[in-house]
Amino acid sequence: MSSSLPGTPRALLAWAVGARRGDMLLACLLYSTHQVGEALVPVVIGATVSGAIDGGSPIELGLGLTVLAADFVLLSTSYRFGARASARAKQHAGHTLRMRVVAGVLDGPGGPGGCAGETGEHAPGELLTRATSDADRVGGFVGVIASALAAAVALVAATTVLLVSSPPLGLVIVIGTIAVLGANAAIARGLETRSGDEQHAAGRAAVLAEDLVRGLRVVAGLAAGASASRRYAEASRSATAAAKQAVRAHALRDGVTVMTTGLYLLVVVGIGGWLALNGTLSLGGLIASLGLAQFLAGPLQTLAAAPGAAARARASASRLLALLRAADDYADDSAAARADVDDLAASLRDRARPPVGDLVVDGPGTTFTVRAGTMFGVVTSTAADARRVLGALRVAGDGRPGDVLIAPHESALFQGSPRDNVAAVGPAGLVDAALRAAFADEIVADEVGEAGLRLSGGQRQRLSLARALAADQPILVLHDPTTAIDAATEDVVAERVRVLRRDRTTIIVTTSPAWLARCDEVLAVGAVETADAVETVDAVETVDVAAVADAASRAEATR
Repeated sequence: MSSSLPGTPRALLAWAVGARRGDMLLACLLYSTHQVGEALVPVVIGATVSGAIDGGSPIELGLGLTVLAADFVLLSTSYRFGARASARAKQHAGHTLRMRVVAGVLDGPGGPGGCAGETGEHAPGELLTRATSDADRVGGFVGVIASALAAAVALVAATTVLLVSSPPLGLVIVIGTIAVLGANAAIARGLETRSGDEQHAAGRAAVLAEDLVRGLRVVAGLAAGASASRRYAEASRSATAAAKQAVRAHALRDGVTVMTTGLYLLVVVGIGGWLALNGTLSLGGLIASLGLAQFLAGPLQTLAAAPGAAARARASASRLLALLRAADDYADDSAAARADVDDLAASLRDRARPPVGDLVVDGPGTTFTVRAGTMFGVVTSTAADARRVLGALRVAGDGRPGDVLIAPHESALFQGSPRDNVAAVGPAGLVDAALRAAFADEIVADEVGEAGLRLSGGQRQRLSLARALAADQPILVLHDPTTAIDAATEDVVAERVRVLRRDRTTIIVTTSPAWLARCDEVLAVGAVETADAVETVDAVETVDVAAVADAASRAEATR
């Protein structure tokens, strides 16, 4: 496992906070300034009232009002910019974590390296929940920290003022603060488990919904709509029940917070009034004390809510960390897996067939040459253009027609296991390499059925591709070999085929950006559709590989 990966959910939270420490510290400073300014309002008002009652001059009264106005300008300005810094910290921390999760998913068992969407540990719906809701909760905790620290500063400042002006009242506030925070911290312990259960249940419902949408035709064909509906209803009810339990826990926490804070204020007001009646506390001091006590309700509720927010953030961090660990473990194994494919490719080169000449495509309106040992991409706009290219292949030099294998877009499979279909055309060592390269080693079916009808469209394509690779022909022509496979898996398959077919001639007739990006050369035949316009190529034009891949990618995105 990578040493940079946090070891615990708390460490992941610390990492998220550290990722935007500048904005968080700025938010803490400005929020604290705002809170101190709020705390000064009753103090300034009390001092102004006391001065006026004691015979102060109009100038002194005006000075007090000026100080009050300046305080309002300070607290409003600091809150405005503090809120901006807090929002930046929350959004950027969540985004940074989300990008790390996405990178782990793409490289891990939930992404292309782990057969995304079919046999990966995490289904797309579950991945979506973790990369959005959980990442947002962890990012939002950064803003909670800024607010909580500012509330703590305000609490300390107000308590200090009260201890100086009236030690008994200040002592009551200290004891009441500890009691309120302790009661809310005790309730927050149960929130972490309930929050984790809520997110897990929501993820399961999202996974099931995604599976049902993807397999809607199969469900309809099997007349299993009622059963599928019942399964989703059960998952939805389970998610709703978990959400209700979490909401009840949050409501209990909020109720206890309001009750304990109200009791605390009641006690403070009562003691302050008693001290004023005894003459121990002046009228201005009473106004300042009661104003501070009322003001402290906000910081107390903020501090009381912090343990619950931390519990929810830790639950989400735990789910994210499990995903990142799985991705990290897979990344540790991916280099060895790639080395295995490289070793197999090297062993194939050691016993390769005699080299053959270049491949010539010579037909009506279509003439070009493919250099031996290269991966060559052909982009066509219509099926007729593709058929014209496939029908015009001819081996130059000493090559023989039997050196060329054309794997059509639709290939028939025969009954038997997936391995039987591939083993029929190649030796055992090559069969393993071909299955691995085409991602067909992940197919768990024992029997493909007649014409492969027991397999999904993507599984049939991967198995057909593995069979074509196992034939180990010097020249292999593939026509749209992965149109039924998701883009992430297709990208890995294209890379593995490139490694396996190194120093062999491979022609890919496709518009897939994943395949075109790995070709040594790319040719456009006929009218090639891009995102901006339709470009007509009268003959055959050799184009830049990266440009064609980018154009094809944009065309795919606009369809």
